[in-house]
Amino acid sequence: MEIKMNWGRGLFIGMSIFMLFIIALAVMIFRQDTDGYDHGYYEKGLEFNAEYNREKGVFTDGVKPGIKLAGNILQINFKEKTEGRLLLQRPSDEKMDKSLMFHSDPTGQVRVPLKQFAHGHWQLVLAWSSTTKQYTYQQKIFVP
Repeated sequence: MEIKMNWGRGLFIGMSIFMLFIIALAVMIFRQDTDGYDHGYYEKGLEFNAEYNREKGVFTDGVKPGIKLAGNILQINFKEKTEGRLLLQRPSDEKMDKSLMFHSDPTGQVRVPLKQFAHGHWQLVLAWSSTTKQYTYQQKIFVP
């Protein structure tokens, strides 16, 4: 049996295939876990100047912490005794991010065991307060 093709049938088949393609894309988009949209963008925009000043203050005041990986221990050396928050962010998986509070010893040293962290690249974010100022410092590290 031979099927005759004419313009009407060809247009109908082409439009049907295109519509199925668009519907498949729409289903894929709605099945994604996150939408990639930052719902707190306005508040973060208002906070940007304060965050920038905390990061800039690390270098202008000369209080950049020394960061060293020794085996499975992350060693952070501050200029003085301090306390704050340590955030380790995994660029490949947001669910693996960890936030820890820390208190340095009297010499300004903080030791963090890295056994609980997966091997690979991490973004280290330190937020601490000195006697009168607050600071934020970020650095990429590799956990072996």
